[in-house]
Amino acid sequence: MIGNILIIFLRSNLILFFMKNFQMKTILIILGISMMTMGRANEGEQLFNKTCAACHTIGKGRLVGPDLLNMTEKRNQEWLISFIKSSTSMIKSGDAEANDIFKEYNNLLMPDNPYSDAQIISILEYINQGGSNLVGQESAVAVDILSGTTAENINTGLRLFSGSQQLTNGGAACTSCHKVRDERIFSSGTLAKDLSESFDVMGSAGMAAVIKSPPFPVMQVAYTNHALTEEEVINLTAYLKSVSKERIYQRPRDFSMIFAIFGLIAFSMILMSTIILYFKRKKFPVNREILERSSKVIN
Repeated sequence: MIGNILIIFLRSNLILFFMKNFQMKTILIILGISMMTMGRANEGEQLFNKTCAACHTIGKGRLVGPDLLNMTEKRNQEWLISFIKSSTSMIKSGDAEANDIFKEYNNLLMPDNPYSDAQIISILEYINQGGSNLVGQESAVAVDILSGTTAENINTGLRLFSGSQQLTNGGAACTSCHKVRDERIFSSGTLAKDLSESFDVMGSAGMAAVIKSPPFPVMQVAYTNHALTEEEVINLTAYLKSVSKERIYQRPRDFSMIFAIFGLIAFSMILMSTIILYFKRKKFPVNREILERSSKVIN
């Protein structure tokens, strides 16, 4: 009798021991998975803010590109990874969905991203988490950053764009690479896109987002240590809005006649200098003068 009781006691303790161990292992596994998910989400948040936030929101409406809320429910992961890596390649391959997005958003190409599949998945997980936190809530309405701006903001933006006023953190002037249809600007860059119509495509929120956090690799490098201030972003956005409105009234300034006149003047000055110096030159070599002097002495 005592032996049976002892056996039952031992068995019950063993069962409890294994149950506790199983529960502990389950808890540890769940914690591990949760930590891994949180880690990927944190990485995804950093990558999203660095690359995607300039053009996209999660539940706050359209910027340059579409609102990404519930995006992963609309398209499968494999397609999203390919599109985020290189939307250009997918458009060129004839992918119907990629071309539909391209046309819907004014033929504006999303820059290619050098991220691995794992990094893109972390971005998608962050989007999922951001989306799940917004379910049942009303999407926030983006406030127009240009509300309350004046002609002074536009004039300051003009000076910043043209480079006549230096950016606070020493960044390059926009005209180093871009041009706009504005007769007040004498010289513009031709290395990047003409921004005359950019505001019509992006709107104030999208334009400001691109200026503040450039999604394009060359701009990212150029402004890595030279970020624009909030005030500079507003002023430049206000200026580009005015350019977009006034571009049809602008006439390209033709400087060909001015350059021709200055070129003729410069050529005439060089020619006259050459003639004067030519007549003042020594007509005979030094050796001839020495020879003539020697001949006179001998005679």
